Amino acid sequence: MPQKQGVSVKEILHLPILKDAKVVSGLEGLDRIVRSIDNMEVPEIKPWLREGEILLTTTSFSHNEPNLLTKLVEDLAQAGAAALVFKPGQFIQQIPDEMIDLSNRYQLPLISVPVETSFIDITQSVMELVLNWQRVLLSRAEEIGTTLTNMVLENKGIQALADNVSGLLHVPISILDGDGNVLAQAPKEIIPNTTGCLEWDIMVNKQVAGKVIVNKESLDAMEQVCVDQARIVFSLELMRMKTAEQTEARLRGNFIDELLSELPPSELEVRKKGCQLDIDPDKLWEIGIVEGINSDLDGSILSELKALVMSEGQRMKLKPQMERRGTQILFLLPSMKDEDTPWLDILKLWIDQSLGDAKTRIHIGMGTQCFLWNIYQSYLEARKALEITSKTYAQYGLVPYEKIEIYEILADSVKNKELSDLFQKKLGKLLRYDQETGSELLKTLYRYLELGKNMQETAKQLYIHRNSVKYRLERIAEIAELDLSSAHQSFIYHLLITWYLLK
Repeated sequence: MPQKQGVSVKEILHLPILKDAKVVSGLEGLDRIVRSIDNMEVPEIKPWLREGEILLTTTSFSHNEPNLLTKLVEDLAQAGAAALVFKPGQFIQQIPDEMIDLSNRYQLPLISVPVETSFIDITQSVMELVLNWQRVLLSRAEEIGTTLTNMVLENKGIQALADNVSGLLHVPISILDGDGNVLAQAPKEIIPNTTGCLEWDIMVNKQVAGKVIVNKESLDAMEQVCVDQARIVFSLELMRMKTAEQTEARLRGNFIDELLSELPPSELEVRKKGCQLDIDPDKLWEIGIVEGINSDLDGSILSELKALVMSEGQRMKLKPQMERRGTQILFLLPSMKDEDTPWLDILKLWIDQSLGDAKTRIHIGMGTQCFLWNIYQSYLEARKALEITSKTYAQYGLVPYEKIEIYEILADSVKNKELSDLFQKKLGKLLRYDQETGSELLKTLYRYLELGKNMQETAKQLYIHRNSVKYRLERIAEIAELDLSSAHQSFIYHLLITWYLLK
């Protein structure tokens, strides 16, 4: 039976044609794998030497230059050849000691055969053995490829494929996606580990779509055939999965489009499609809309936000949905259990802890919870939250509809003459001062009142020192003759500035 990596020199020596062959030196190299065999009788053969080759020679080329034999051993070792077979006695009476030393050093077998042994018969016997081994490999490859391909065609799934390949190799394996996430592992109970393992890329459309990781330090030829076929089939499976995901995403996108239209489907139709697309119609849902400020959304922020929402959903066994719509990102968020942290708090914590200065670049508008067939209302509320926020001096962050609900009512009065006259009476001087000097006293006053007269937080959001806020407030009181100590007057100032901004 052939050796694991192929036909070895040791096995070649068991052929009947080589029954009288003798290994002169290089005994430690008898496990070298034979891939081809050739004959040479010229001194300059180095450019044609190949890895795994047995070279046959009568040594006629070295009749007057024995040192050429030493050079030949050096060239064969560098090429990774399998062995040198020669006929002593006819052209060479004694093998040079240096040639034997090199053979032992490089572990390259030197094999002598009787002069009457036919090189043609040796070549035929060796190649028959090598080709038989290659036929076994090809047959095994076809068998494995057919089995695994049929599993893909029968939609058995990537876990079943991993189980099959692991069984063929008799070792644990893992299949990762392009982001390094585990798609399947076999046995399922193992902990994914890449230390001391072999790994190969899985290519789809000339791009790396994943990896096969085999918990083994080396493979024999049969195992390598199995891995090669598995990589092809895993590529087909990942392509099938990607196509299925894209189709499902398109159907979900179309369904969400229907839900967010002014004339949404009936409750019965929503329930039917929701169940088909794994969007639970029995839950309450809320809409979150994310947009960048003065620019498109930052890709890294978007990726982090998506990962947060999806991981929290997975942790709570929920399936939030995400859609990109132009320059905005829309989240469809399912209701949680009473004991779970609400989406509003999860997103607020992320904004406060993770974004840092980047939080000046995004707004998130949140609608209230509705059933799917009424989710258009939540969508309108999230849009309204963003719209009103963009008209005020809000710096960043999360804007639930409940927070701006009163502003929406106020927005209906933007053309009210009485409010316009009152604004001019109370804050007209301050507005004109800002317009003439380019200062931001009206903005400072609004943030100060919006933040409950918290001077430290006002300074933080305006990116100025606390003393600068204090100075501005003194100037505001002086220019507009305002009484900021009065809660009643402060309410009027805040209401009037909000009304002005909503214009």
